[in-house]
Amino acid sequence: MTEHDYVTMDRRTALQATLGTAAFAVAGCFSNDPDDGTDFRIGGRWAPNRDPLDSGDQTRRLGITEALVDVDYDANPVAGLATEWNRLDDHRWEFVLREDVSFHDGELLDAAATVTSLRRTTESAAFEDVPIETVDAVDTTTVAIETETPFSPLPAHLSRNEAAILSPDNIGSDGVIDEPIGTGPFAVDEFHPESELHLVRHDDYHGNLPGFETVRYEVVDDDQTRRMKLENGEIEMARMLPNETVEPLESADGIDVYTPEIPRIRFLTFDTRSEPFADKRVRQAVSHAIDREAITESILAGIDDPAVGPLSPELTEWANPDLETDPYDPDRARALLSDAGWTHGDEVRTRDGSELAIECLTFDARDLPLVAEVIQDHLATVGIDVDVTTMDYATMVDWVEQETFDTYLTSWGTLWYPDPDRLTEMYHSTAASLHHGYENDRVDTLLEAARELDERDARLERYHEVQSIVYEEAPIAVLTNYTNVVATTAEVSGYEPHPTEARYGLESITLNGD
Repeated sequence: MTEHDYVTMDRRTALQATLGTAAFAVAGCFSNDPDDGTDFRIGGRWAPNRDPLDSGDQTRRLGITEALVDVDYDANPVAGLATEWNRLDDHRWEFVLREDVSFHDGELLDAAATVTSLRRTTESAAFEDVPIETVDAVDTTTVAIETETPFSPLPAHLSRNEAAILSPDNIGSDGVIDEPIGTGPFAVDEFHPESELHLVRHDDYHGNLPGFETVRYEVVDDDQTRRMKLENGEIEMARMLPNETVEPLESADGIDVYTPEIPRIRFLTFDTRSEPFADKRVRQAVSHAIDREAITESILAGIDDPAVGPLSPELTEWANPDLETDPYDPDRARALLSDAGWTHGDEVRTRDGSELAIECLTFDARDLPLVAEVIQDHLATVGIDVDVTTMDYATMVDWVEQETFDTYLTSWGTLWYPDPDRLTEMYHSTAASLHHGYENDRVDTLLEAARELDERDARLERYHEVQSIVYEEAPIAVLTNYTNVVATTAEVSGYEPHPTEARYGLESITLNGD
């Protein structure tokens, strides 16, 4: 046993002292027997990470860590570890901390601890685009934050997983953490990278205490294995199941299935700096040539819905409800291509002796390769030859960052913090994380103004206009929304899927018969 294998014995011993002998005795009774009934068992695809700054979303979702700001079931920022916040002027904010909150190591949450944790966050690469200048303690229960520029989405950004508040004793002098010691309803018992995470209830939790004392999160990469473990009673919850499992699971005895739409989209990103997609008519033609309904019905089992905008009107009023609902029109696509000078040959359109042949890059997740194949067929009907190249995600990102490309098919969460400022990361000419190279002065002006304004309606008006412009200009082509398929055993009650997946809500779940 090494520190890299799982939590060291010294740390577990220290944690035992703070959690209490009785509670920890239960945690020490984790068994390999799937029927021992001592814990709530979850099977998921993604391996958890100890550090919130390094893919630490699972520790947040499992109730280990919390942030100053939470996200409610209407996808809005609400009180978390901060009970309230006030914008004193354009640049200065104050956050008032919840009282009587303790970390899993027994230390109390106060402004000094919060500042230590937040400074680590704001100095990280994850927050390099959030214009926070200073984080200071005003008194023991108040934290002051000053921004370099007026920045109204600040509370939403402080709800992000990277902004989770950790115990100062958890953070080494080199900034490295061994284990996430937070304030949530569950504390870490054992952390086995890439395989399992064992949790014990934090009995001094400031909120509602969970109805069970321990949790076992198991990394199960294979979709069908997760399903089988659920059906065999080896886990109580299976997450991120394939869409095609919905119908058979709904017909199975003793299984409940949840299919909530979450703010995630599948979309094409075009290189607007090079041919053929420097011409917006070609980008528009591709969008009109794709039958989104056919994609959702043929590949996604009718579970996911077609989409045209980055935000779903079903999830948030920030979405522009006036966008064209079904842009599929292959005749319009052909007319646009002809207008752009691409004449129809035998099969593939040509211009000045060159064929309209493009490469679509993608990666193997969220059914993207299958979607790409359908896109390939749809574009062929209007005279565009598509070569699909599937690679791992990191390689794809590295490629589009350094080389010219035609288009890539990807998937993004669009409200992973509850504010439409995410549109800045999608469309702003200098702040976008997408690699389309799109530049529009009006879009930049609207996004920059919306960041500064307090008044919600004024911000809403600007974000709706942004969505109208980029729909017309098509630096990306949004294809589908995304549904997260979760199934539980019938013994599970009280589970309510969170619209942004900010948490699994384990503190609200009970097991019937316990």
